Amino acid sequence: MNASEKILCPVCRISFLLKEAKEEGKTVICPVCGAVLTLTKAEDTWTLQRPVHLSPQEEIRDRVENFARLRGYHFNELKEPLIEGLLKKHDRYGDFYCPCKIDNIPENVCPCLETRSGSVEKDGRCHCGLFWK
Repeated sequence: MNASEKILCPVCRISFLLKEAKEEGKTVICPVCGAVLTLTKAEDTWTLQRPVHLSPQEEIRDRVENFARLRGYHFNELKEPLIEGLLKKHDRYGDFYCPCKIDNIPENVCPCLETRSGSVEKDGRCHCGLFWK
């Protein structure tokens, strides 16, 4: 991968430009979803992976904090119950699916596609109320 080539986020499945120098094991934050990722190299291909050293609680807390910071959003008193809902979905279904959505599909991994696509800008908050403008 040359400088400024796109790389795929395994969480939101969106490619983004990785402008900084590539280094095995480097921590990268996805500018789309806020996921904390680890840069890895297999043969001549660079990829991003979810870090195995983070507990599920650390992973989702870091992700929602990063996403809110990147977008200029804030949280209210619903944050902790919603984090608990995300953790329960992770325990039951293997990923952080939005607690207010029935379908546990990739588009509903927090922050969900609807939220990443501008629902907070339009409605003042995301559907479940985790992210607020």
